[in-house]
Amino acid sequence: MMEERNNKRYTIYIGGIFPAPKFDLDVVDVPPRQPYVSDLDVVFLIASIIMHLIDMAFDINIAVRYLLANKVIYFIWTLFFLLIPSFINVIISRRMQHQDEEIDSDLAQLENHKTCGQAIIKKKICCILAVAFQLAPVIRYYDTLIYALKARNCEKVGDRNGQKRYYFKMLKEDQDVALLRIFECFLEAAPQQVLQLTILLKHYDSDINFEFIHQVGSIITSLLSMGWAMASYNRSIRLAQHDKEIMNIRGSICQFLWHFLVTVSRILMVSLIASIWPLYTALACVCHWIAMTIWILIDSHGILQFCRKNNRAPHLTPTITERVYSVLLALVIGITAMTLYYTLYHPVRKSQLQLSLRNED
Repeated sequence: MMEERNNKRYTIYIGGIFPAPKFDLDVVDVPPRQPYVSDLDVVFLIASIIMHLIDMAFDINIAVRYLLANKVIYFIWTLFFLLIPSFINVIISRRMQHQDEEIDSDLAQLENHKTCGQAIIKKKICCILAVAFQLAPVIRYYDTLIYALKARNCEKVGDRNGQKRYYFKMLKEDQDVALLRIFECFLEAAPQQVLQLTILLKHYDSDINFEFIHQVGSIITSLLSMGWAMASYNRSIRLAQHDKEIMNIRGSICQFLWHFLVTVSRILMVSLIASIWPLYTALACVCHWIAMTIWILIDSHGILQFCRKNNRAPHLTPTITERVYSVLLALVIGITAMTLYYTLYHPVRKSQLQLSLRNED
């Protein structure tokens, strides 16, 4: 029972849906398992970077193909589903960094060190490039990989404190980038797949040309990227919780296949209907989105916690700005929850509390 109570301090829920590990500043608050970075962890990080870059390249390529083929409407829609989600991701990434800077301000002053993500996002030109090429997750993955390699180097030289410190930083960056990838997948990859599949189904005439190949490539890479992102997210969450076993390669493969197949079935269903009744499908999706957003706002503690300023006491009434940010974030999470009802697979905070109370009785 004590282990369950201790584990709660490491976990928060954003919007009551997405579990995310939470640590304090001191390295002793790292979960009490061996702060060991395995070869599989490094492979996962490198594979995540490569997967995202390939997905991004295929999406940009298909947009250029539409423009060259003078299909302006398809080009605009494809570009819309590329830039808007990327812009939202950069904003969320910047908010995460701002929170980390506020919480870890003392440590940052001592180390006098900025991560690659902090240095890039703050520069306007680099920020524009990050939006245009969907680089927010890649930048955070790079920081995570650097911390992982530094932790391994400290382990080799016997620097126990350095190993724990960089392991802690790796976990923090990993949970941030995993959440960013979830948003990127369901804000960009899912709508992009529906769009490309709908276009393909409406205009396919049994001819296999270059445009068809590029469309299929974009769809397949997006599907693989979504499955990988969900598997990576679950792995990062388990990695940060000491009461969970670290997921091995077989478990990761099963997680990937499960999320991949769930995603494929839902995307295919929506795309088939959209190819026949596009207007009704769009209307149904908007209604579903609004319903999920309202449901999230009803239990918005995690969202308010994410949007609240750290220098304000938790018991104070949220400001108008914080409430506006909460509604905007709920709209973003509403799209994610609409695509994959994540609460079905992971109990929310209330369920865990009720379970704990029963165990105490």
